[in-house]
Amino acid sequence: MDKWNELAISFRRDLHQIPELAFNEVKTQAYLVDALRGMGIEARTIAGTGLVADIQGRTGTRRTVALRADMDGLPIAEETGLEFSSRHPGVMHACGHDGHMAMVLAAAAELQASRDFPGRVRLIFQPSEEQPPGGAPRMISEGALEGVDEIYGLHLWAPQATGTVELGDGPKMANADEFKLQISGQGGHGSEPEATKDAVLIAAMTVVNLQTIVSRMVPATEPVVVSCGKISAGTTFNIIAERAEILGTVRTYEATMQAEVEAAIAHIAHTTAALWGATAELTYWRGYPAVVNHAEAVQRWLDALNAKLEVSSGRPKLGAEDFSYYLQHVPGAFMFVGARPDEGPVYPQHSSHLRINERALAIGREALVAVARASLERAG
Repeated sequence: MDKWNELAISFRRDLHQIPELAFNEVKTQAYLVDALRGMGIEARTIAGTGLVADIQGRTGTRRTVALRADMDGLPIAEETGLEFSSRHPGVMHACGHDGHMAMVLAAAAELQASRDFPGRVRLIFQPSEEQPPGGAPRMISEGALEGVDEIYGLHLWAPQATGTVELGDGPKMANADEFKLQISGQGGHGSEPEATKDAVLIAAMTVVNLQTIVSRMVPATEPVVVSCGKISAGTTFNIIAERAEILGTVRTYEATMQAEVEAAIAHIAHTTAALWGATAELTYWRGYPAVVNHAEAVQRWLDALNAKLEVSSGRPKLGAEDFSYYLQHVPGAFMFVGARPDEGPVYPQHSSHLRINERALAIGREALVAVARASLERAG
């Protein structure tokens, strides 16, 4: 194992122990500042707990390529049993952000040691990826992308085989929206349902009817998810509820389909409620937009990898990532790096038992270094 890979593992294990929630990444920020300073790189604070730092290569071009890592953990009590488990009760790096920071830090160490490239590499450490509206919009508004020509990011993915990466152009992650339906009927005694407009019944029928959006209103070739995650109604066993509330999420890739699904939810909610003499009110929030990779940036990354890895385009994921905001401003690409453990059970992202294969850190670091150099040499 070379020194850069050992460094990445060390960084990851340190950061894994100090997870912090969105826009509270104070210890994480301090750790990153110290680590970068130890490499001779000075970072500047941005977006509260975020950081931006530049590595200046040899002269010859002003081209700048950015490498981004997210910083925040999740409100999950860790149950991995690792020697370097979270020291912060109820908070865990259960999505791999500790590894993302470690890979960018180790890539920075290698690039800073040689500086054998024209132009600049910008390091972007972003808070609050897990908590909408996300940290990316604030990072961008405060200047993180000023002067940046291209941007690259990656995500460790535990279910995917270690030694493989997924990289392709076009949509790779989904629009992630939320909705709330408030149903208003007429309450009454449980023994006299005919005198009521039962909000629980109407909510239940609405949930069932919403499933017809995907099964009967959307082409089978179009990836769409409509999921109801929570229903709240009623007070006790013998009172028919006057009101009910449904919370859910919608995942799409295309803006036109996103609008069609929103309209379909409103139509179904209103007509189902009206059938029983009740009313429904829809509140719809558009969350992170889809991650859409730029074809030229993807090809540059593929060329930089030079067939050293098993690469597939993979199926687009219906999860969400606020890296999408950066790609709306500058060209770039987002890659998934397989991190499946060599043995034992495989747990998904956001599990309290999540373990990542630390061999994946070397793969991600090497991919970041390769694409940064390739992008800068292109203009050098």
